[in-house]
Amino acid sequence: MRSIYGVVLSSVLVVTALAACDPATEPEAASTATSAASAPAAAATTGATVAPADDAATKKACTELLKSVKDTTKQAAKAEKTGPPAGYLAASTAYIAGQTGMIAYSIGASEPVSAAAKKVGDAMGELDKAWNANPKKAPSTAKLDAAVKELTTACAG
Repeated sequence: MRSIYGVVLSSVLVVTALAACDPATEPEAASTATSAASAPAAAATTGATVAPADDAATKKACTELLKSVKDTTKQAAKAEKTGPPAGYLAASTAYIAGQTGMIAYSIGASEPVSAAAKKVGDAMGELDKAWNANPKKAPSTAKLDAAVKELTTACAG
């Protein structure tokens, strides 16, 4: 049983590491830092373009966050259908991975989106704990549904 948890934990860590690495954004950050350091005029221009970059980062985060929520709930539902004990462990693991995705994908997003993503992640973490506490009874997803609705609203506004 301990080896299963080791495999699950290792998998979650790998997913976290892969989700946090986005090579497409690294050159932009480096070029912004270089141009800001090279000339004061460039810094003023960069400062003027920070807001659209934040909007682009928030839009990208919202796309990834909402996709992650959809994927997580789909994986958890599929796992629940498998039945105990493997299916319920897989459902728990799906929520752990989803929680990790919420943290990773919310980096760089606006404050309202980050706060809503944290609530979704917290709700996923509670579902994981609920599955582990009583694997014979499916926990309520009402809190997760409410948090996802809040995230969707934050992404729309």
